[in-house]
Amino acid sequence: MSPAGEGVAVTPNRPRNFLVTDATKPYTFQYLEYGKPVEITVAQTADEETWPGGALWDIGILLAHFLVALAGFQPSTVTKDVKAPARLLEAVPSTKDLTVLELGCGVGLTGIVAAAVLGTHLTILTDLDVVVNKVARPNIEMNSTAPVAANKNHSKDGPPYRLTKAGKRGRILALPLCWGKEEDEELVMNCFMKNAKTEKTPRKRKGAPPKDSRQPDLIIIGDVAYQHKPGAPSHFDSLLSTVLKFLGSHTLVVFGTRMRMPASADLLNLFLEHMEEVTIPPIRADEIDLSFNKFKHQITIHVLRKKTAT
Repeated sequence: MSPAGEGVAVTPNRPRNFLVTDATKPYTFQYLEYGKPVEITVAQTADEETWPGGALWDIGILLAHFLVALAGFQPSTVTKDVKAPARLLEAVPSTKDLTVLELGCGVGLTGIVAAAVLGTHLTILTDLDVVVNKVARPNIEMNSTAPVAANKNHSKDGPPYRLTKAGKRGRILALPLCWGKEEDEELVMNCFMKNAKTEKTPRKRKGAPPKDSRQPDLIIIGDVAYQHKPGAPSHFDSLLSTVLKFLGSHTLVVFGTRMRMPASADLLNLFLEHMEEVTIPPIRADEIDLSFNKFKHQITIHVLRKKTAT
């Protein structure tokens, strides 16, 4: 702060959300697991250093509710307006032993919920280094066991994962990944490979190319189009480049976006040049949480897959 600003109260950053409007307090996500209440709490920060990654955004909560429904669990009694449309659940044919990558994870709620309710083989949360170290990784530590050594059947020089305390005790860890940065992408890919699932008799769809263990089954991307303005430098090309690196023929992309301005559609249009919609039409926020009926939210969730060669 400059000398002229000394002693002047600074208004903390506030997320432009409908559900969570205070980024200075922890947020507790609740659901029911076989009728038993389960809570996952994440800390937030309004600090400029990690903004906007230090805040929880509405789409992160909506995606968490979707994952709970996908796992066959129920929303808590305090979120009775929450449901998940059948066409969204049908878009993911199997939830067994999934590998999951979250890009731009922020506080990490969505990825932590994914690991917990799906019991994922491995979930990797990624964001900028400062966000991972100051927000996402501490939240993982708060919701998981002590680190577990790397798979004994593979090289032990990879980062250790943790097991979630809640749910099905899925494997989870956080790594820095700056979109478009090859060394970050390689580190994450190698981590998936070193913790790859081993199958005695791999099942392969007739005519399908071999599955690359470095590419996850599910990529989660939530609300990453918030800063784009017409004519301004865009991070969209870098994000697309990273997505395409991890996009296998078996990979599904769950992309939540909010159209804050006309240019926000640019990222979706970029994705659709390389991917196709699995859920048609896309899922509106008010289809998952009925309370969004009160708002002009412009929030949709898209399930995408790689376009097949023609």
